Amino acid sequence: MQGQQKWIAYWREHNALSVQQVPTALRLAGIPPSRQEWRLWIERLLLWLGVAALAAGLIFFVAANWSGMGRFGKFALAEAAVVLSLVAYASCARFRYGNAALLAASLATGALLALIGQTYQTGADTFELFVVWALLIFPWVLIARLLALWVLWWAILHVAYFFYVNTFWAFWGISFREEENVLAGVVLLDGCALIVWEWIRAQGREWMQSRWVPRLLALATKIAVTMLALFIIFDYRYLPVSELYIALYLIVLAGMYGGYRYKTQDLFMLAGGALSVIVVMTTWLGRVLFENSRDQIASFLLLGLFSMLATAGAAWWLRQLVLEQKDGQPSEIHEEVLP
Repeated sequence: MQGQQKWIAYWREHNALSVQQVPTALRLAGIPPSRQEWRLWIERLLLWLGVAALAAGLIFFVAANWSGMGRFGKFALAEAAVVLSLVAYASCARFRYGNAALLAASLATGALLALIGQTYQTGADTFELFVVWALLIFPWVLIARLLALWVLWWAILHVAYFFYVNTFWAFWGISFREEENVLAGVVLLDGCALIVWEWIRAQGREWMQSRWVPRLLALATKIAVTMLALFIIFDYRYLPVSELYIALYLIVLAGMYGGYRYKTQDLFMLAGGALSVIVVMTTWLGRVLFENSRDQIASFLLLGLFSMLATAGAAWWLRQLVLEQKDGQPSEIHEEVLP
């Protein structure tokens, strides 16, 4: 739908459509959505809210009645939720919303594992629960090909990672007693996941064409690598490690720019990179000014001026990219229209 809006706007700018023809063109393109599309969207919304409510209700019900329910009653309830979800998926797999049952089964599996840990007090570390949870639901994630389930699975791995480094403070000989190392691990996790996702999507996987998942991975990567750069700016205790992480920051930015500027044009990704550069450069300049200048007011004025100029420059650059995309559309029009 977004692509259709761009085409209609482009045709209007070049007088291929009159003002009176624009409403008809929007209606033929399905903009705004029809009554049937609205009903379909509402059905999806209610379905996913219902699945989330059922999973949350199961967890809170067991927690509220923990002392009043017997051990077997708790396990029977959690196991029944998993079994019923799988039965619902087997019965509705041919329907469009059958994958919602696998999402419910995945959430119920996590509740069951937590129940086992609370009941038997096995002494296992917390991260092991999330690792086992991720391993158990991974076949369902592959079968469902559901974006929300992939995001849930990846979030579980993140929680397992944080609990692991909080317990052992080391991974493959690398110490995680500093926040910088933890953030570097997040950058590597999300960055590798983004590369793999984009590579598989480029193979033509239809269910992976939606952009919100790679944008979410890119956002997590940029936030982590930007925080990493800020830590390095304020902390020079380990200069060799600092240089390594500065190189990692530059590699991430260069990779994002090359991939989303020339291979797959995505202004959201480029805007996020520009924002990261502005934040890092403003922070670095602020530290330099306030450490070496005696006039604090002048430092604030210079810092504010730099922020405005950098923001204006980023906005101008993004605007130029939009104009470049529009200038490249006429040849595409001729290729599609002419025989």
